[in-house]
Amino acid sequence: MARRFQTGSREQLTPAELGELRQRLASMTLNELEIYYRASHNSCGYGAMRLPSARMVQEFVQAWKALRKVRG
Repeated sequence: MARRFQTGSREQLTPAELGELRQRLASMTLNELEIYYRASHNSCGYGAMRLPSARMVQEFVQAWKALRKVRG
């Protein structure tokens, strides 16, 4: 079974950082949230030579959840 490559502690958001991000996203206007969502989506783009970090993906998913909650 393959093991995950460990790059360090900054690879992922900590639970505290994740909570802060959720609060910050919840306080944004719809326009600000859409801009943040698009920026995080662009940073998560998959390329032949680059994979998105777990941190970038977490930020993108949280932005998607917040946007869905506002538009829901």
